[in-house]
Amino acid sequence: LAHESPTHRRSQGRIGGAMPAAPAAAPRRQEASPPPEVALLPHTPGRRVKLTCGVGSPATSCTTQDSDGSCLESLTATSSLPSSSLSPEGRALPGPSTASVARRLDLRTAPWPVPSGRGLQHPLLNRVDTISDTELCHSLSDESQRVYWEVFFVVFPMFCGYAALFGMQHHVKTKLGIQDDNSEKSYEFGFAVSTVYLSNLLIRFGHSFLFCCIPPRGRVFISMGLMIASVLVIAGPIFIFDSCHMYWVVIAYFLGGMGIGSFESNMLGCLTPFGHRTKHVAITAIPAGVNAVLIGGFFAMGPPFNAPPVLVYLAVASSILCGMVVMSLRIPRGSACRTPSSDNMAPLSSQGRFGRGKLWSDLRLFRAWLPQLWHHALASTVNLFALSAFCPGVMLYVYNTDTVALAPGVVVKTDSFMALVNAGNLLGGLTGRWLSYRLTPRHPMLYGCFSAAGICLILQWQPCLAPLGTFLVLMGDGLIYGSISRFIDASIPQEFNVIAISAWLFIGDLGSILGSSLTNSIRNVVAR
Repeated sequence: LAHESPTHRRSQGRIGGAMPAAPAAAPRRQEASPPPEVALLPHTPGRRVKLTCGVGSPATSCTTQDSDGSCLESLTATSSLPSSSLSPEGRALPGPSTASVARRLDLRTAPWPVPSGRGLQHPLLNRVDTISDTELCHSLSDESQRVYWEVFFVVFPMFCGYAALFGMQHHVKTKLGIQDDNSEKSYEFGFAVSTVYLSNLLIRFGHSFLFCCIPPRGRVFISMGLMIASVLVIAGPIFIFDSCHMYWVVIAYFLGGMGIGSFESNMLGCLTPFGHRTKHVAITAIPAGVNAVLIGGFFAMGPPFNAPPVLVYLAVASSILCGMVVMSLRIPRGSACRTPSSDNMAPLSSQGRFGRGKLWSDLRLFRAWLPQLWHHALASTVNLFALSAFCPGVMLYVYNTDTVALAPGVVVKTDSFMALVNAGNLLGGLTGRWLSYRLTPRHPMLYGCFSAAGICLILQWQPCLAPLGTFLVLMGDGLIYGSISRFIDASIPQEFNVIAISAWLFIGDLGSILGSSLTNSIRNVVAR
């Protein structure tokens, strides 16, 4: 049943019963018409709306009580938006105005007393407060109020495995006895390595078909198992048993691409109910995991330790296994936020919470998420092309001698030099991701200028400039990645969260495939 607030009823000259006859004396002065309502406010983190609600409040409230105990409440109230607020389309929002907000809540779990009264059966708030719609959603769940720092140790080892695939590919090439030249074997190896990006691309949406009966949390564990299998294929048949067949490279890199492609979208989707801070911890673990191998691994393989590459692969497999234990014991199954877009609140997609039905439903409703997203995802395409082609990409095949001369009289081993280069990689990635949640939201394509500047420095082929070049490229990558993740949470309805993340990463992977496939050609054209 829909109920109007007592204030609204009194403004119409009646409370509860029939409208009394108007007095014959001077008619009442006509009240000024309220300001026009703006469009229904979407689920947007950071948008703060000052609501005055409850019995006797000036806000117009309409509630609908459902049989399952949930309540859909629509409020018309005055919003206090800062002048710097942006709409989901990027346009500046006006100052204080009248707005309509609709939320669905399970009133049985509300953390504040829910009063009852004539006309307004279930008011959302009984006080004047300043609250954002995301905070209101998160206040209903203890899980979302906590930051799950443990997620760092789940994401960290997975990206160690990913870094072992693309960062140590030259060690695999050397083990197979393939030279860095224009030979047919060299191009075959380049294609075999690029299967990590091809399978990554295919699994972005393919996980909804292959694992259609498994929820996103289960897909995270499957992804981690695939990555363990990938690094063990390289460690076992290639390095331990000295098998030089190219199909081992294809199998290993194909499994690794499937693992990281399925893991990234499903893991980020699982973390959405826990809020921005937990997700920020997760994306910060990405450069840390990558550079644990690109710095720590290369440092261990250089003097004075001279560790064989197989130890790095085995250490990565062990760390991923530990990450699975952490995920199982320390990261709970996130309960969905009770917003209008949640599963128990009449979502637009009604074909199930996961699986093929959910995928087809989300694809049919692409107008609800794709128009806002596609141009942001193109920035990721350009960014991932730069990463796969130049960081490290072509640098592995230019600085491929035993030593590198940093300056006249200063010569270091190549593995030690790559560790120094990857230190710039780490600092840039961490800086970009840290800033991405603190800067004013901007279109991620603007951050491509950092990647362009970094590539220009790398192409000078001066070893002393390489660390600064990788710092700028990875800083741009961190800013782009974090800003897109933040934009999806802010502007895409939550029921489309996984499909939006998958589409973003799918479009971005087109750049990875192109950059990886052109590595040999870029080396022949631009390297001296």
